[in-house]
Amino acid sequence: MLGKKSVEQINARISSVIGADMVVNGDIRAKDAVRVEGSVTGDVETDGALIVSSTGKVKGNVKGSSIIIGGSLEGDLTSGGRTEVASTGKVIGNIRTKSLVVDENAVFQGQCIMNTEGVVPLLETTAPSGDIAQKDEHDSKKENNNNDSNSKWNKR
Repeated sequence: MLGKKSVEQINARISSVIGADMVVNGDIRAKDAVRVEGSVTGDVETDGALIVSSTGKVKGNVKGSSIIIGGSLEGDLTSGGRTEVASTGKVIGNIRTKSLVVDENAVFQGQCIMNTEGVVPLLETTAPSGDIAQKDEHDSKKENNNNDSNSKWNKR
């Protein structure tokens, strides 16, 4: 769990707050920390910290120096530092971060890439389609060989 002193330091530097009764449709860009208590449909990008409180909801990709998710996020998350999914948090999407803390009872459904030097989009980490076809062909041959050896054992 994030230390009390760290939360107080982040709260002291928050320059933008999306209030609990606010609904934002569109992208948000900020230089300092952002706290989301309402609803955002769009990407949220900040050079500082990003906090999505327990009442906050974001449908879109988020990016920040450190990120705390206490509400819900449907989209990809990219953090240059620490990412925490609190016990009330829900992340449906991929996470790319330097370090990750997922509290008990939190929800995380997606792929996580940690401790990477450069930020490479997740799609570039998958194998090209030609390699996949060759792998499938190789696996098929291996399976046929296993079936042949299994049938030898069954005859004895």
